[in-house]
Amino acid sequence: MKGPNYKLRVGSLLKILKKSGCDSFFVTNETNVSYLSGFLGKDSMLLVTPKKCFLVTDSRYTEEARKTAPGFETVTVRHSTYDTVRELVSANRLGRMAFESMNLPYEVASRLSSALGKTKLVPSRNSIEVIRFVKEPTEVAAIRRSIRLAKAVLRQAMEAARPGVEEARLANMIESWFIENGARMSFEPIVASGKNAAMPHARPGKTMIRNNSFVMIDLGAKLGLYNSDMTRMVMLGKQNSRFKKIYGIVAKAHDMAIAKVKPGIRIAEVDNAARGHIERSGYGKFFGHATGHGVGMSIHEEPSVSRSNPTTIEAGMVFTIEPAIYIPGFGGVRIEDMLLVTKNGCEVLTRLT
Repeated sequence: MKGPNYKLRVGSLLKILKKSGCDSFFVTNETNVSYLSGFLGKDSMLLVTPKKCFLVTDSRYTEEARKTAPGFETVTVRHSTYDTVRELVSANRLGRMAFESMNLPYEVASRLSSALGKTKLVPSRNSIEVIRFVKEPTEVAAIRRSIRLAKAVLRQAMEAARPGVEEARLANMIESWFIENGARMSFEPIVASGKNAAMPHARPGKTMIRNNSFVMIDLGAKLGLYNSDMTRMVMLGKQNSRFKKIYGIVAKAHDMAIAKVKPGIRIAEVDNAARGHIERSGYGKFFGHATGHGVGMSIHEEPSVSRSNPTTIEAGMVFTIEPAIYIPGFGGVRIEDMLLVTKNGCEVLTRLT
């Protein structure tokens, strides 16, 4: 399998650039710099133009940049990043430069605008994130590897979730298992037992897992550059009727959302499938977040599987489905899987067998 197609990625950005009426794009988001160029160092940015692409960095990363981003001309900052960018803009006679408005702080944007003089800075939101919507085959393969490890660790965690085990202890075990397998955590794992499961992003604490209760385990691996994310409920001993009812509602909402996923469907319809069932069951006010989110080089990326997202689903997208019900004072239920959109529907990547 061939590696990432950086030329194609830059080409997609140039198409967006042309439609915007700008003659260059200033990339400052670290993940987007890596996505477009292959460079993994820090304190770097890209200046993309139709004729030439530049990677701006300091002397710490110059050699690495030259070796890992051959499609870009490496420019080393000598004194000031602002002066270096200004010189590039002047030398290439750039008049309108798009920039990542969600990434560049106001103070930095203001100083850059002053340094560029007559060159106009044009805010652009999610231009590169949209390109990242659809995963290349190499990206899907990397995500599958991350998921395989996450599934193995989740099985270990579910087995270790026994009465008397402290939430924080189990979270630390999860981190150790990832490290032992050459990975990092995509995020701090959520181990929430009983009433603590009412908090969607509960922090593992000193609470002991109890018998005749339940535990929410949410974890993900960052293996190489790509992430995974999945959530399961562990039931210990006997469960009361209230928990069984809530779990059944969430499980059905989860399945209804997955059944809706296929190319050509608006993402909002997927959210509506899960949310509608939970609302009809009388628990709508206990489900406040989106039904899912994209996963790739970032653990949370576009597309957001939300009720307000009109984006049309395309083959190659990877995102989660994670409906939930959280009841303060009682606990919560969330079931999360990652999906790969296929030509005719979707593949559940995180199914445990």
